[in-house]
Amino acid sequence: MEKKSSYTKIFLIAVFTAAILVLTACGDNATTNKESDDSPQASNTSNDNTGEAAVSNAEDAKGIYSPPITVTSVMGLSDQVQKAVAIKPDVASDNIWTRGYEKELGIKVNYLWTVPGAQMEQKMNVAISANDLPDIIPANSRQFKMLVDTGVAMDITKLFDQYASDFTKEMMEADKQIGLNQATVEGKLMGLPQLNGAIDAASMIWIRTDWLKNLGLEPPKTMDDVMKIAEAFTKNDPDQNGVNDTYGLGLVKDLMGGFAGLDGFFEGYHGYINGWIDDGTGNLVFGGIQPQIKSALAKVAELYKNGYIDKEFSVKDTAKVAESVTAGKVGMQFGQHFNPFYPLQDAKNKDPKADWQAFPVVSADSEPAKPMINGSAGTFYVVNKNMKNPEAAIKLYNYFYAKDPAISPEFDPAYHGKNGELEKAPDQSFQLATMSTFYPQQNLFIHQSVNKYFKEKDQSVLENYWVKDNVEQIEKYKAGDNKLWSAYAWAGPDNSAFNVIDYYDKNNLFLQNGYIKTDTDSTTQKGATLKQMRDETFTKIIMGTAPVDEFDAYVMKWKKLGGDDITKEVNAAK
Repeated sequence: MEKKSSYTKIFLIAVFTAAILVLTACGDNATTNKESDDSPQASNTSNDNTGEAAVSNAEDAKGIYSPPITVTSVMGLSDQVQKAVAIKPDVASDNIWTRGYEKELGIKVNYLWTVPGAQMEQKMNVAISANDLPDIIPANSRQFKMLVDTGVAMDITKLFDQYASDFTKEMMEADKQIGLNQATVEGKLMGLPQLNGAIDAASMIWIRTDWLKNLGLEPPKTMDDVMKIAEAFTKNDPDQNGVNDTYGLGLVKDLMGGFAGLDGFFEGYHGYINGWIDDGTGNLVFGGIQPQIKSALAKVAELYKNGYIDKEFSVKDTAKVAESVTAGKVGMQFGQHFNPFYPLQDAKNKDPKADWQAFPVVSADSEPAKPMINGSAGTFYVVNKNMKNPEAAIKLYNYFYAKDPAISPEFDPAYHGKNGELEKAPDQSFQLATMSTFYPQQNLFIHQSVNKYFKEKDQSVLENYWVKDNVEQIEKYKAGDNKLWSAYAWAGPDNSAFNVIDYYDKNNLFLQNGYIKTDTDSTTQKGATLKQMRDETFTKIIMGTAPVDEFDAYVMKWKKLGGDDITKEVNAAK
C-alpha cells in the first residue's frame, strides 16, 4: 500500500503531530539541526537576480524564468528525510524536486534553514518573532493567523486565479473549496493550503467480529446495540479463554481523538464535541455544550459503572490502550481510518484470529448519525509580502500537483519515491518538495478502484500507480501474508475503513463543521483552559465522582470563562 496515499498522511499527522506533513519525531542530526553556513540571514530580498530581468509579466509567467530566479523557504525534515540526509547530506537542497524546479520552471530554491520536523513549530515561532522569514513560509494554523495579523502575508487572490493550473483548480474543487476557505481571511486568499482531505478523519466503529461470531451477535445498527455488544464483550467471555479479562469498549484518558476516543460515540447521539453547528437561525453554537453531549455522557458513565470500560482508563494514554488492544483485552473502539496500521495490525500479528472490521457510526434514534468533518488543511504556505516574483509560489504549488498525484496527466513516480528504495534513491521522495499538497479524495479513490478490481474484475484500474500498489499488497494478504492485513482492512472491499467512508459519502452523511478557520483571539487565550475544564469534568462524570448534572454547571462556566466571547468571534469571522 502506498504509504503517503494511505495512513501516514493522516495517522502521523492527525495523531502524533500538530503541524500537518512536516512530519514526526527527530534525532539529533548535526546536518539538519544547524542553519546552512552559506544561507543568507535575511530573505526579503532573496531574488537577487543579475543581468537580464527574469520573466515575470502576466503573459509569460507560466513559462520558464530566464535567467532563473531564486526563491527562499525553510523545511521541517520528516523521519524519512532525516534518513535520506544521512545517506546524502545535501539531499534537502539537491533532489529530484529542486532539480526539476530549476530545469522546468527556472526557479532555484534556497533553504534558509532546515530542522527535524519535531522542532519545526518552535523554530518557525522564533523566526516569526524576529521577522526573519523566507519568501515562502510553511505555517501551522496559529502561525498563519500571526502572519496575516502582522501584515507579513501577501494577498494572493488574483495571483492564484491567474496562475493556478487547471489541475490545481480541479483539486480545489475535489476539496469542495474547504482548504481555500480555511486560507481565506476577509475575502482574501492569504496562503496556499496543504490539502489532505477532510473526509478522511470521519469517525467509525472498529469491532472484533470474531468475538461477535463467538457470541452469536450481529454488528450494531443502533447505539443500543453498541451498549449490548459492550456488555457481552465484557461479561460473556468473547475470546473463549474461560477468564473474565475483557472490556467491551476501549477509551483513552484524553477522551477524544482518532483511536479509542468518544468523538464517534457522541456523534451517535448527534453530539459534536469539538464542532460548531447551526442553531437553526443561521448562527453558530458550540457543539460541545449542547444537551446531546450530556445524554451521551450519561451513557458512557453507565458503561463505566457496569465495568464495560477499563476502570483505569483515566491514566491510560494511546500507547497503553493500544497495548490492551494488542493483548486481546478490548473488543470495540471508536476510531478512524488509520487504525488498521496502528494498533490493529499489531493485534493481528499477535493473534491471527483477531478480525477487526470497520462499521459506520450508528444512531441513538431514527435520525441517521452524521460524522463531522473539519478542515482539510493544517499547514499553509504563506507568500511573504516582500517576495519578488510572488507568482513563483503558485508555480511551485502547481508543480507538486503535476508530478505527485497518480491521477495527474503529468504524474511521474520518480518524484514520489517507491517504498523500500530509500538507499537507492534518497533524493526521490514527495517529502522533499518545497511545497506539497494532495488530492483530497485520494484515499477514497484508492478504495473505490480496489473495489472495482476485486468485485468487478476491472483490470484497468491497475494502470493507476496508487491502486496497483494497494491491490498488490491486498493480494499478498489474501495469499497468506498476515502482516499485510492492514492494507485489506484499510482499503479492501469488505468492512474496511474506506468502505465506511464510501458509505458516508454516497449517503451524504458528512456534517461539515461550521467553523474551520484559524483560532479566534479568545480561543487562543482561553481555549486551553476551557479544554482542561472539559476533560476534568467529563472524566469525573464518566467515573461517577460527579453527577451527570455537573454538565450543566460546566456549560455555565464555559460560557463565563470565555466561551461566550469565542462564540461571538466565531460568528463574526465565519
